[in-house]
Amino acid sequence: MKKKTTKDIVIINIIFLAPLIIYGLFKNGYLLYERNLIPFYLIFKPLYLTIISLIVKFAFDLITTKKINLNYNLLYMILISMIMPYNINFLVYFITLSLTYFLTSLLETKFKFNKVCLIYLIIVLINSLFKGFTYESPLDSSFSFSFSFLDLLMGRSLGGISSTSIIFSLLAYTLLINSYYYKKDMPLFINISYLFLAFIFYLITNNSAILLNNELIFASIFIAPLPKYSPYKIKGQIIEGIVIGVLTFIISILFNEVISIYIAIFLVSLLANLSLKKNN
Repeated sequence: MKKKTTKDIVIINIIFLAPLIIYGLFKNGYLLYERNLIPFYLIFKPLYLTIISLIVKFAFDLITTKKINLNYNLLYMILISMIMPYNINFLVYFITLSLTYFLTSLLETKFKFNKVCLIYLIIVLINSLFKGFTYESPLDSSFSFSFSFLDLLMGRSLGGISSTSIIFSLLAYTLLINSYYYKKDMPLFINISYLFLAFIFYLITNNSAILLNNELIFASIFIAPLPKYSPYKIKGQIIEGIVIGVLTFIISILFNEVISIYIAIFLVSLLANLSLKKNN
């Protein structure tokens, strides 16, 4: 079997992400236009964010290496565009993404941290200063819905602009686990530890709001196991997976269930790196 290169891995992941972006166009584009909540050109907002990410990435490549590189940074930038809240301002996104991508590229030469999560958290924080902290689209804020379980699995709940479809995320996972490079144990233990605590919380409080967390599923499959920021050994994947799951649950209870997984992944990646440096 031919060993896959970085370019191959990036392309495979992008192919698996494509259905989620298409669903994002339906949920946060077509459905809003259908109800006259947005003009026609905003149907493609999820795609515009991805294009902006690609422009920033390729411009940085041309400035620094004089050529376009199909490396992990390409995957990172697409992932960042997918997990943005609907109300993200295009100008804020472009400027903040450009600055944070440049700064994190400098920082990661000194120590490792999950670049996707840090950039995401900074952009969301800055955007919230201008637009407020919310993941609601105009459709969510204008109408009250009672979704079926199937609706929630398809992705009708709150979350990133192209990351809410649990079905497409799980389908990608079933395909990714057949790849030797994919760290399949990490997503499994993130979700097991989180669901265990969320179910106990539900039994105690009768509050089921955090039981089905689409953003947790997406991030645990595509972002937590990113090759540069997670352990290769199975034991390390299990330990970090459990810690991320527990932290995500705690942050979901105390703050917000959508952003919680990204805070947890970033903190664990940072602490794991600092611990490794201290031991060395």
